[in-house]
Amino acid sequence: MAWLIGFAVIGFMLAPIMWILPSRRQSQQVAVRAAARAHGLSVKVVAMPKSRRERVRREEDVFGVCYTRAVHNKKPLPSWKYWLLDIPEGEDDVQPCSSQIASIITEVRSLLPADATMLEFTPIGLHVYWRECQADEQVVANIASCLNTIVEKGRLDSAGK
Repeated sequence: MAWLIGFAVIGFMLAPIMWILPSRRQSQQVAVRAAARAHGLSVKVVAMPKSRRERVRREEDVFGVCYTRAVHNKKPLPSWKYWLLDIPEGEDDVQPCSSQIASIITEVRSLLPADATMLEFTPIGLHVYWRECQADEQVVANIASCLNTIVEKGRLDSAGK
């Protein structure tokens, strides 16, 4: 009986420590986000972008991550958004990108993960929004390559030079 009480006491002492340890999923997220930073991308947990229809219906926020490839321009370029999902015509009021940028995105779209929802260009940089489902370091390398290709071919990092 004393052994049983001893094991119970030790179990109660170790239980809070086990709650502090990160789960397997959390450890994978840390590794993936560290790989993104190693590729020069900044990572931020955000509410995923919504179409106009989702905003009007006041649907709940879904959280994912935004990976940003910074750009450095002397003169700001116009901002744009490009949905990677099928949004019905007229269902969104985003600022469209140029046809040149759209063709570049079409070329490199296969490098982006299937759960990526939107590409957005702002004066800060080029952003990709995604859910990090089945993410690994190779997927992050593909995202970094895709964003770098769009920035370089679209000359988004050389305005005013």
